[in-house]
Amino acid sequence: MLIEQSRPHKFRRNNEGYEPPAWLPGKLQRKISGTQLPMSRGGGSWMIDAAAQALQEVVFRAVDEAQPGWKLRALYARRSQAYIAWYLREGDVARPSLYDGVRALKSHMPELVPVHAAIAEVVADNEPTAARMFTFLRPPASSIACSQAVWREADEDPLLVRNYDYPADLTDGVILRSRFLDRTVVGTTDGVWGLCDGMNDRGLVASITFGGRAAVGNGFGIPLVVRYLLETCDTVREARPVLARLPYAQVNNLTLTDASGDVLTAYLSPDRPVSFRRLPVATNHQWVVEAQDPTFVASTLEREWWLLRLLDDPDVDAQSFSDWFLNPPLYSYGHLEGTGSLYTAAYAPAEGSFVHRWPGQDWLQQLDDFAEGQQTVSFPAIPYHAAG
Repeated sequence: MLIEQSRPHKFRRNNEGYEPPAWLPGKLQRKISGTQLPMSRGGGSWMIDAAAQALQEVVFRAVDEAQPGWKLRALYARRSQAYIAWYLREGDVARPSLYDGVRALKSHMPELVPVHAAIAEVVADNEPTAARMFTFLRPPASSIACSQAVWREADEDPLLVRNYDYPADLTDGVILRSRFLDRTVVGTTDGVWGLCDGMNDRGLVASITFGGRAAVGNGFGIPLVVRYLLETCDTVREARPVLARLPYAQVNNLTLTDASGDVLTAYLSPDRPVSFRRLPVATNHQWVVEAQDPTFVASTLEREWWLLRLLDDPDVDAQSFSDWFLNPPLYSYGHLEGTGSLYTAAYAPAEGSFVHRWPGQDWLQQLDDFAEGQQTVSFPAIPYHAAG
């Protein structure tokens, strides 16, 4: 079984709970040792202060537009000033020219050249700065935290679940179903047509996390990489050589699964060769943790360990696995600091179904029966704390 083959170790369970692995920092070992694993999002050794007040509201919209048209144009117009301010925050000269961006697309993602042209024209009237931004070549650096994993047991179909941790005021808040080329693609957008996560009608699913280092290079932003994979590949096996040849702007992890249950996590960097693991889990480091911030180090290791523990537990089914993403430490309440979890997404490629989740709210959709609409989500301001 793939997940069992991918696990680096087993977790020991006794009457008092779980024994954490020796490589976790001592503080986390003391924190986790003996904890029990509840099967619902309402229980466990974590709790949220009931007096938490709403920090801000974000409207998430489901948009169905096969080709770039008035809907994407309207969404861009609503946030165009924020997009351009973000894109030029390091100055105009820090961003590549439109010529360089289109040339890079022609060299590495030629299938997307006509799509980019349509996006630039229809969505932004070929405004030069917007057209440059839409190439996703060497965008401003950003660090999205995030956690993701693929659950699968015995003959069950795979389920990729992820949390997206990012500043609420910078998110698109759009779930887009499109058919730009010859595949129907659905996913959570970034930068109008890039994707943070998504699935196509052939059963391929992709999701991203920050890889833990600040290296930058003359490559593509990861949201366009996800878009490209879902527009051109049907399986994990097909996606692997594509990932091996593309240039990357930043350090990211990309986890893939498909309807057959194949799983792959790719470690992408602008300054190192791409490496691959048959590991169904990704947080915010790659082979080793290279960050210096002790809080960051503890967080990425803790979330990785938690995910591996859940995958290792025979009592955890697909539903409870997804539920746990709505609980700390996987779910972050750091919205005041711009590190809060904005949504949980769960993709079931064999069924063609997916759900976006928030504490107390689920938005279930089908790839072939997609319903437009919107959900307003209020984020709490008070971080979690351990009970007891």
